[in-house]
Amino acid sequence: MASFPVRACVALALAVTLPSAAAAPLVGTRTLVLSNAAGEREVLGTVDFRDAGDGRTAFEVQMDTRLGEHFLAMRPFRCLTGARQRLCWYPVRVEPASIRDDDLAPLEYALMFMKSAPGALHLDPVDGVYYRLERTADGLRGQAFDLDMDPFINPAGVPPERRARPVGAAQLEVADPASHWLPVLTIE
Repeated sequence: MASFPVRACVALALAVTLPSAAAAPLVGTRTLVLSNAAGEREVLGTVDFRDAGDGRTAFEVQMDTRLGEHFLAMRPFRCLTGARQRLCWYPVRVEPASIRDDDLAPLEYALMFMKSAPGALHLDPVDGVYYRLERTADGLRGQAFDLDMDPFINPAGVPPERRARPVGAAQLEVADPASHWLPVLTIE
């Protein structure tokens, strides 16, 4: 009969009995940050989270006043402008502002942007930026995806059954990090 060394038995017992690291609950005020691999970090504002019951978490996004006001494409936008790109916040609210760990879409919709050259006078709907979020031990993290914003600008062109959530995997294209100033979004 083979025997396990005592050290191996203890390690095995610990691995079985210790709970895995769970994601911290989303409660209170968290910082909203955009960043890139070069180490640039731009704090955009905050997201306030509170328990909404039934396994849901309500949220409210507050953008920092340092995001400049720009009148583009016949409407006002709050934008962050860098040396090579401007990101304009384009929140979409088509359902209650609440999420579950397995359904982050309402927050993803509230954190959409459109990108342009820093001095552009117009925004092009094909230049949408969608951050697909996932839970982390500390909060949320999202990678940039390119998105055509036309379903939000012209909802009549979307079948009625898809109007509430027109974004699916087929509409998202993995963003080339070289073409995005700040391809990572975190809520810390």
